[in-house]
Amino acid sequence: MAKTGWVKADRVMRWLHLYTGLFLVPWMLIYGTSAFCLNHNEWVRETFGIEPPTWKVVRKVDSVPNDRFSGETADQALAILQWLDLDGAHGAHERPKVNQLVIVRRCGSRDYRITWHRSRSEIVVETQESHSAYRLLHYLHFRGGYRQAYFPLIAWAVIVDAVGISMWIWVLSGVYLWARKPSKRRLGGVCLSAGIVLFIVLTVLLCR
Repeated sequence: MAKTGWVKADRVMRWLHLYTGLFLVPWMLIYGTSAFCLNHNEWVRETFGIEPPTWKVVRKVDSVPNDRFSGETADQALAILQWLDLDGAHGAHERPKVNQLVIVRRCGSRDYRITWHRSRSEIVVETQESHSAYRLLHYLHFRGGYRQAYFPLIAWAVIVDAVGISMWIWVLSGVYLWARKPSKRRLGGVCLSAGIVLFIVLTVLLCR
């Protein structure tokens, strides 16, 4: 009975290790590639000729949707975005000294900066140039959170949680499968110990 239990546990661990990894292949490739690019940011930009992004005015509107406004900044930002047909993930902040509301609309292909100049009742829409796969990698790498209830954002946040949980599963199942193979215990133990010691040493050095 004990042997049968171990066999079932082995199957479960292998199943989890295999199929969670296969399902998350696109996300792991994205995070692996973007992490490499972030670690070698200057080299990537120079090699592929990626220019720093700039803002370009694409639209000006000489009115605001006053009928849908409230006194709250968040509500005003949402009303402006919906009125401009740019509803989506965004952040907003006030510039009280110049009486402006600035909204940054996040998007995988580009960002929009919408500035409401209250003193002259004008909305200026700018878009960030230039577009590139490199920018998309950055966007996907840092995309996450449940603060705004847009389906793609919530779905992506759920997948990010799945990636985090799966990493724990891969580590635990990997240690389990190693421990179940007596012929691999010595070499595996050396690798495990070396990794733990190096992690501790580098963490201590980075905290000094």
